[in-house]
Amino acid sequence: MKFGFNKLVIVVAGLVLIGGCSESKKTQDAQSSSEATQSSKPSRDGSWHFKVGQRVTSKGPSKRVELQNKILTAESQCVAASSGKTSIYVSELDSKNPVAENNRVQRSASVIKIFIMIEAFRQIKAGQLTLNRQVIIPADDRVGGTGELANQNTHQLSVKQLLRLMIRNSDNTATNVLIDKLGGLAVINAEINRLGCSHTKLRRKMLDYRALQNGKDNVTSVSDLGKTLMALSGHRLLGHPYDSEMLQLLRYNSNQSKLPALINRKAVIYNKTGEFPDYGVQNDAAIVKKGKRAFVVVVLSENGTQQKQINAMQMLGKRLYSIFFS
Repeated sequence: MKFGFNKLVIVVAGLVLIGGCSESKKTQDAQSSSEATQSSKPSRDGSWHFKVGQRVTSKGPSKRVELQNKILTAESQCVAASSGKTSIYVSELDSKNPVAENNRVQRSASVIKIFIMIEAFRQIKAGQLTLNRQVIIPADDRVGGTGELANQNTHQLSVKQLLRLMIRNSDNTATNVLIDKLGGLAVINAEINRLGCSHTKLRRKMLDYRALQNGKDNVTSVSDLGKTLMALSGHRLLGHPYDSEMLQLLRYNSNQSKLPALINRKAVIYNKTGEFPDYGVQNDAAIVKKGKRAFVVVVLSENGTQQKQINAMQMLGKRLYSIFFS
C-alpha cells in the first residue's frame, strides 16, 4: 500500500536550525516571530517538513495553525535539548498535516523490528505462515544484546512466541530467527518497498558486526515510521484482524523509559524503542491514545549522549500529551 497526501500551501517562518542538530552554524530562538514570505509544500511522503523554529502563519483554520505551532515548539525544544542528530515526526491520527523536523535517513536500531513484524503478518494473511508454526532456533542466530532467548536452553518456539519476544522484549535472537523464517532480508525489504518507505532498509541481522564494519546498517526515517504507525493505528495497513494483533504486541512493550515515561497513565500507548549505544542511538516510535483522540510521535536520535536524548524524549512526550489532551 502506498501512502498519499493532500497538497496544501502554507507560509512558514524562516528560522535556521539550532545547535548540534543543525546544518547551519547560526542559532536563533525557536520562539522568534520573524516570518518569511515564501511558500512551502509537503514532501512526497505527505508530511510537512520544517527547520527548527519555523512557524506556521497560514490563513487557514486558526485551530489547526495553533496546533501545528504548538507541535513545532515542542519539537524544537526536544531537538535543542537532545545531543547529536535528532529527527521528529508528530501527527494527530488521520491528520492530513503531519509535522516532521529534520526528516532524513538515520540508524534504526531496533525500531526496524516493526517492519519485520509487518512482513510476518503479511505472510500470515497470505496463508504462507501461521502464528502456531513451530520454528527451530539455530545456533547461528543466537546473539546477545537485548533479550534473553540467547541464554535459554530453548530449541524451538512458535511464530507467535517469537513475535512477542521480538516486539515486547526487543529480543535480538528471536528477531534473527524470524528474519530467516520469513525468507531473509530481500523478502522483508520488498514489503518495506510495498509500503512506500523509501528511507528504510534492512541490511543486516541483529548484532552482525561484520556487516557493520562493511558499512551495512539498518536505516529508516521518522516519516517512514510515522506514516506506517498512522496506517496501523487506523487499521489501514493489513486490515482486521492483523493490524489489531500488531497493535496488541506494541501495547505491552517492556521499554517505557522514553516517550511514554512522563505521559499520564490514563493514555494507552503502543510503542517500539531502539538503542545502539555504540553509535549514540536512542529511538522511540509511539501511538498515544486517550478516548477518541490519538497521535503518533517518532523520535530518532544518533551520535548523541544517552541521558540527554532520553530526557528530551520524555519531555516531548509530556508536552505532546498536554497539547493533544488538555
